Amino acid sequence: MPSRQAAGLPRSTACTARQLGSLETRRLVNHLAHLFLATPPTPDSLIGNLAGDFVKGPLRDRFPSAIAAGIAQHRRIDAFTDAHPSVAAFRRVLIPEHGHYSRVIADVFFDHFLAARFDELGGEPLEQFLARTFASIDPRVDELPGLLRVVYPRMRDEGWLVSYREVRGIRQALTGISMRISRRPRLELATRHLTDSRAELEARFDEFFPDVVRFAAR
Repeated sequence: MPSRQAAGLPRSTACTARQLGSLETRRLVNHLAHLFLATPPTPDSLIGNLAGDFVKGPLRDRFPSAIAAGIAQHRRIDAFTDAHPSVAAFRRVLIPEHGHYSRVIADVFFDHFLAARFDELGGEPLEQFLARTFASIDPRVDELPGLLRVVYPRMRDEGWLVSYREVRGIRQALTGISMRISRRPRLELATRHLTDSRAELEARFDEFFPDVVRFAAR
């Protein structure tokens, strides 16, 4: 794997099940993967790739061109992910218990496997990558679009992405997401698969992840 140098939402962003039903195209939680895949890892690209979770609709001239390019890359990566057969197989493990929420659970699990093996997959400690990434974004925090301006400081200061290394961190993230869905689907129960189905899920992740790294680098 080539080295790359490069959650829940705040209470004010509570959403209905119908709003969350658009998760096929609007990711809410795989922030680490999108930061890792940002190409090139410039401040504009990092902001755009992270902002892809918070920006809807046509981009037109709403953002500086380099940030818009990052948002567009984020969307291409999401489309590639949805079309990948190993991702479909990963989600099939989760679908019997969690239905369409398997998409958001899979996204969180992808960040877990990446965070847990970041030394191997990223070629450096996760904390080092995040320190450099946050140092790139911090001077531009006033430029972050929409709710990202609220979410980003919490993501950074509360250590969301580091917490994804541990199953308890994933459970906490899924609990937070469930609390913001009107049906309270208890997504945190899916963390049992990180023990019971871990070998299969990690094998599917290993099939998918090198492909998405190559795709992002194009």
